[in-house]
Amino acid sequence: MKQSFDMGGRGTAAYDLRAFQTNTHTRSSRLTVKNPSRQAILRARAREKAAMILRGLLAASLVVTVIVATLCSRVVLTELSTQISQKKAELESTSTENIRLEAEVEAKLSARNVEEYATQKLGMSTLDKSQITYIKLNDGDEVELTEASPKAGLLDQLKLALSSFL
Repeated sequence: MKQSFDMGGRGTAAYDLRAFQTNTHTRSSRLTVKNPSRQAILRARAREKAAMILRGLLAASLVVTVIVATLCSRVVLTELSTQISQKKAELESTSTENIRLEAEVEAKLSARNVEEYATQKLGMSTLDKSQITYIKLNDGDEVELTEASPKAGLLDQLKLALSSFL
C-alpha cells in the first residue's frame, strides 16, 4: 500500500493494487530429491567429526593455557613473597645494628668518657683556682705607632680621631 501527500499538506490515499493481483504466470517448479551416495554421506560425517575434534582441541588448549598462566603467576608471586620476607629480615637486622652503633657512639662521646680520655691519654688536668688570672682594664686603650709599623691612611686616621674623641 502506498499513500502519497501533496505539497499543500492535504493527504490523498492511493493504494497499490498490484499487491492484491494474482500472478497469471505460474511457474512450474519441480522438486527433485537427490539421493546422496554413501561416500558423500561418509565424507560429510568425517568433516563434522573433524570439526568437532578441532573445536575440542581448541577448547582443551585454551584450558591448558589458562592453567599454565595461573601456575606461572603463582610461581612468580611465591618468589616475590620470599624476596620480600628476606628483605624485611635484612632490614630488621640492619635496624638492630644501627641502634647498637648509635648507642656505642653516644657512650664514646659522653662527657665522662671525653674527660677520662683527656686526662689519661692526653695528660690534661682539670682547672685549678691558681691557674685563673684576672686582668683589670680600667685605663683607656692606647695605640702606639712606631717607625716600623705601617703608616695609617686617611681613613684610618679619621677612625682613630673619632675613637679618641668619644
